[in-house]
Amino acid sequence: MKRAAMVCLRAVLAATVLLTACARAPETMHDCANLSAGCRVDGVYLSSNQPPQILKPFELRMEIHDPALTIPDEVYASFGMEGMEMGLNRYRLIKKAEGLWVAEVNLPACVRGRADWTMLLELHGGMRSQRYMIGFQTEG
Repeated sequence: MKRAAMVCLRAVLAATVLLTACARAPETMHDCANLSAGCRVDGVYLSSNQPPQILKPFELRMEIHDPALTIPDEVYASFGMEGMEMGLNRYRLIKKAEGLWVAEVNLPACVRGRADWTMLLELHGGMRSQRYMIGFQTEG
């Protein structure tokens, strides 16, 4: 019994170490001054079909233009503001074509009237994950 407990404990510790080693902090903040005009971050191209506005749905598009990048299986975007809790707003982008993912997103309301947003873009594929922090502004 003692041996089985030690084997189990070692397995749990090994899994914890692996998960901790694989978890990456977000990359440095990238600026996307005009999301509707689009911007490029490390071979990933982001754009929206209209200028983002609070509580007005818009289409978020992500395209991979760099053949050296691993094509992700899943892509997620969530939105927040520095120093503010914006609640749960994580969106899964759906693969529409090779290298293209799309989601309809809706920014939550900000009671302070701020327009400085941060998007956390997560790309997950196989054993790799890539995270990007992208700063952008809303209109109106």
